[in-house]
Amino acid sequence: MRPQRMSRLPIALGLGMLFLATGCSGGDGDGPNNSTAPAAQTPSSAESDQASPTGSSAPSAPSSAAATTAALTLFYVAVGDAGQSGPEIGCGDSLVATQTGPEEFTNQVEASMAALLADDNEELGGSGLRNALAASDLEYVTSLVDGDVVTVELEGTVSSGGTCDDPRIIEQLKYTAMTAAGTGEAEILVEGEKIEEVLSSK
Repeated sequence: MRPQRMSRLPIALGLGMLFLATGCSGGDGDGPNNSTAPAAQTPSSAESDQASPTGSSAPSAPSSAAATTAALTLFYVAVGDAGQSGPEIGCGDSLVATQTGPEEFTNQVEASMAALLADDNEELGGSGLRNALAASDLEYVTSLVDGDVVTVELEGTVSSGGTCDDPRIIEQLKYTAMTAAGTGEAEILVEGEKIEEVLSSK
């Protein structure tokens, strides 16, 4: 009976050693798994970081069309001034820059031209400056800046009081457009035709 008890002891010891070995190898395996888990989460967090700036930048587009408030520069004529008060034009007249009160606009060329064309008074207040456009019925349509030239399209009819009024009308429009656009030249079209040609045909 004693020899049989002695033969079971080595088997039990062997099994115990196997369990210990298995337990150690399992513990080592858990270590790398834990260390790789945060690495797997890192890309997802980076993607969410990249997505948030894209989402936040979308609403910024409307800000580019935000309105500006400023005075507008409109040009009127000093008849017979011979260039003393501004650029000399036509029959010895001068163009004089005037300022409006603060106006709100998103397109300065449009705002300036519309303000000039809306004035149907022959004289600017008590300044003595003449508005050669008073008898015309013109409206702003659109404008385009190409390099140093602004092209303004108008619709309606032009009325001139004679040969001296022609350059007054042309230069009032051109200087107002150039100043608003910040260009050195301007081309004015009325119903698709250059204003010089429109006036010469009358």
